[in-house]
Amino acid sequence: MGKKRQSKKHVSSEKIVSNNIDKNWIYDNETQKFSHPVYPNKSFQPLCKNRIIEDKRTFKDKYGKKHTKINKKMVSEMFPCVSPEEDNRNMGFTIGTSHSAYTFEIVPNKMQSFWDTRRGKRYISYIAYRKRRDANRKSWVEETSVEVTN
Repeated sequence: MGKKRQSKKHVSSEKIVSNNIDKNWIYDNETQKFSHPVYPNKSFQPLCKNRIIEDKRTFKDKYGKKHTKINKKMVSEMFPCVSPEEDNRNMGFTIGTSHSAYTFEIVPNKMQSFWDTRRGKRYISYIAYRKRRDANRKSWVEETSVEVTN
C-alpha cells in the first residue's frame, strides 16, 4: 500500500489597487500599468504586496453535525513603482530593504515625518504628560505655600 498523495488546491487570487496611494493614479487593466496626470506620457509598473485572507465558515449538514470550511484567498495590493530619481513630486513607491532575504517592503518616496512615526507619537504623549505633571506640581506648591503662611 503506497502513500496517499495530497494535491494542492488552487487558491483564488484578486488584485486590488491600494487605498494608500494618491487618488489620481489610474490603473489600466489592459496594459497592467499605472499612469498619473502629473506625469504625462509615462506609465509605471505595479508593485504587488501579497497576503492570504482566510474566511472560516461554520455550517450544519442535514444530520445536524457542525463542519467548518476554510476558504483562502490571495489578495495582491498594487502600488505604482516609480524610481526616486524620476519622482519629482514624491507620489510613487519603491522597494525597500528588510532584514530578510526573502521578503521586501513597499516604501513611499515621500519622506516620513518624525511626528508620524510610532516613536514620535509616543514622544507627543510624553510631552503632554510632562505638561500635566508641571501643572499639578504648580497647583500643589501654591496650595502648600498658602497653608504654610496661614
